[in-house]
Amino acid sequence: MRSYIKTSYLIVALLITSMGYFVSCTHDDDLLVDAAKPNIQRGTDIVKLSDGWVFDKTHSNVTWETAYIGTGALLTGRFNQFGLTSFSFDEANAANTSFVAWVRLNTVNTGEPGRDAGCLLGTFGTALGKVDEAENLATIKSKSIELSTTDKSYIVKCDLTFHGVTKEVTAKLNYTGKATFPAGYAGANELTLAGASIEFQFFAKTDFAIVSNNIADKVFIKCNAQFKK
Repeated sequence: MRSYIKTSYLIVALLITSMGYFVSCTHDDDLLVDAAKPNIQRGTDIVKLSDGWVFDKTHSNVTWETAYIGTGALLTGRFNQFGLTSFSFDEANAANTSFVAWVRLNTVNTGEPGRDAGCLLGTFGTALGKVDEAENLATIKSKSIELSTTDKSYIVKCDLTFHGVTKEVTAKLNYTGKATFPAGYAGANELTLAGASIEFQFFAKTDFAIVSNNIADKVFIKCNAQFKK
């Protein structure tokens, strides 16, 4: 009988020890998973064109790239005429962020005379002399925006209108921060700067009926916007 009781106590002790070890291991695993999550910290900056901020086009740009004939080296270029119809950014509240931007396609410039003087305008489906015609104006308008769960960026659903066709694209918005410089540093008066960039890709041939053997279907766009106050 005593042997049975001792054996029972031993079994209970082993079960309690095993349970403690199991709970301890499980708890450690949870800590490891939590530790692996990115520590994303956002500020409270607000940048609005309607609140005294000015779009600094001189220090901004819109660039594109695509593979030559679909498989060759990347063709790259930029647009000389572009702008923002509206821009509102709230670092802490994604729901308060929105923008509308545009480019004139016939102002494309690659810096390579052999391309700029050749079939580049034909590739974009436009021509010199055009201004805001549908075939010469591309616009992008934000529809919804969410905080990224992997870094400090923002994931934006946008309507891209190109050659009169509108398709939804998913873009990534990055905010570069804000800094204030004393008078005389970059001009006569105190200057505050803020920057943002947005990048996305679209299918020129599949979705926007661009007819060209010079480019790949997939085109990458990056827009860098500088603001000052």
